[in-house]
Amino acid sequence: MPDDRDDQLPNVKVLTVCGSLQHRSANRSLLDVATGAVTGRGAAVDVFDRLADIPAFDADRQSEVGAVVTDWRCRVAAADVVLIAAPEYAGGLAGAVKNALDWLVGSGELYRKPVAIMSAGTTGGLHARRMLAQTLTWQGAYVVGELGVAAPRTKSGPDGRFTDEGTLAAVEAVCAGLLEAVALAPAAVVTAARRVVGALHVDVDHVAPPVDAAPFTAPR
Repeated sequence: MPDDRDDQLPNVKVLTVCGSLQHRSANRSLLDVATGAVTGRGAAVDVFDRLADIPAFDADRQSEVGAVVTDWRCRVAAADVVLIAAPEYAGGLAGAVKNALDWLVGSGELYRKPVAIMSAGTTGGLHARRMLAQTLTWQGAYVVGELGVAAPRTKSGPDGRFTDEGTLAAVEAVCAGLLEAVALAPAAVVTAARRVVGALHVDVDHVAPPVDAAPFTAPR
């Protein structure tokens, strides 16, 4: 990773979320690569690793959420962008991820926030990525990048770390696009989100419209 970059955003905060509850997983390894990519561009990373502690979503309890849900909401709200790596289970999105996202529907922390999604698994987790893009888009988030990594064991070393150059480059590209979204004009972010979710066959009419707002400028 080059050290001298003219595209650094040192005050951007990236929240990373792993949808796998396993201590060692291909999706965690993807996030490890992504963490190196975004910190190499000067961004700060906040790792949310409490999905297993979030209770089952209950709409009747929206006004009496516990400390874990409050922490989850606060950290999503504080992030400039969110990066989620989630596995595909039984042809769908891992339940722990969907449950955590359900707790944000009523409170709206993801609304108009750029998000990138990834999935590593036997076939690249297309169904998980599509479901994740759909639920995020329905909540008003802007899914501006996505990546599926098939057969991750063939692209990793004995320790599970990704070594495949194509995979490393693809993760770098997704992270670059995610960080760049922070500085784009709102209409450009919407265009990017429509392109990404449309490619996943998610209804682009659900992408939130842009607002007349100035693009992010990191303080110096």
